[in-house]
Amino acid sequence: TGLFRGQPDTIPVAETDLIFSAMTEEMGLIFTLCLILVCVSCYVMFLNIAMELRNFFYKLVALGLGTCYIFQVFLQIGGVTKFIPLTGVTLPFVSYGGSSLLSTMIMFGIIQGLYIVREDEEAEEEHQIEMQQDRETAAGRMKDAARAVRMQNQEDPVRMDVTDEENMMEITETEQDKEKGI
Repeated sequence: TGLFRGQPDTIPVAETDLIFSAMTEEMGLIFTLCLILVCVSCYVMFLNIAMELRNFFYKLVALGLGTCYIFQVFLQIGGVTKFIPLTGVTLPFVSYGGSSLLSTMIMFGIIQGLYIVREDEEAEEEHQIEMQQDRETAAGRMKDAARAVRMQNQEDPVRMDVTDEENMMEITETEQDKEKGI
């Protein structure tokens, strides 16, 4: 029939349980495939965030919330397409339902908080690496300075001895000259 020429009014409970079939009827297959890709990409981002966290508890929280999200999407789309029995679960951020929308927003907020924790961990790690490099650089400079002082101390006594010997030779020569009467 064409874009926006479907009849979603003929689908029972189209606002909540069967929203995916109503969207397919109204918008077409390409739009609903894009919606599925958006849901799967959100799940992949949740997994990415979870895998980069160091704290095991936070990792489990992110994996659990991501799994709850994709499981809810799978139940809704699978039930509408008759792949599995229809359970009445809403499609996150699409179906009508206040408590479902609120719980999904809380889920995404927790995941966003874990993402911020991950960024803070990375910044702290970079700061520790920078501090370690600064310490190594300072230690290297101190070693170089100590080496230069040792070299200078080794060179100075030799110079002083040579200079003292030359002075002594001059003094001795002058004394000898005085004795000779020159």
